[in-house]
Amino acid sequence: MRYVLLASMLLYTGTAWAQGKISGEPLSRGSHCVAYRTTKTLALVSSDEVVGRNCNVTTKAIKDSAGMLAVEVGIPIASFNSKEPDRDKEVSKWLMADKQPVMVFRTQNLSRAQWESMLQKGSGLIRGTLKIGGKNYPLSSTAKVRSNGGQIEIYGAIYTKFTAFGIKPPEVGPGGVIAKAPDYLELHYNLLSGKVQNLSSVL
Repeated sequence: MRYVLLASMLLYTGTAWAQGKISGEPLSRGSHCVAYRTTKTLALVSSDEVVGRNCNVTTKAIKDSAGMLAVEVGIPIASFNSKEPDRDKEVSKWLMADKQPVMVFRTQNLSRAQWESMLQKGSGLIRGTLKIGGKNYPLSSTAKVRSNGGQIEIYGAIYTKFTAFGIKPPEVGPGGVIAKAPDYLELHYNLLSGKVQNLSSVL
């Protein structure tokens, strides 16, 4: 029994309910954070939600020579906190923090008018790449916009798979008899305009 509990605690990933997405939001309004979310199985019987939050992210506005604008988000892998230190160490290994300590998501270049249109509409499709371990992975999300005091919040989620990032869902025990992780992953973000570096100089 001790081995079963230890193995399950170390397991980072987990199952998604057959009905679809996990309910509730892992990030609160007013935060400047990203998070991953999934579930984990315990001895193929029970299932618990797993959330790793990271509020040490940096955001930077970038302007190219043609005047197009992009946003770059830096995500230090060591700052993910799932309230299980052993799991967080395993996450760092799977995300190859030794090769690239900070994951980087960069949006596609858009014109100022396109960014302003998204803000006015309250939502818009954002495409970009997430760089992990020196490799770029395409991502897209419908970003939502809301006001928070004198700031703007951009928030949303991406529903994807571990294998989309070259990560094999782990198994503990023969055939995953102790613990098994299906191929499901949620990526959440809640970012504040007041935290964006270099914003005034590119607008």
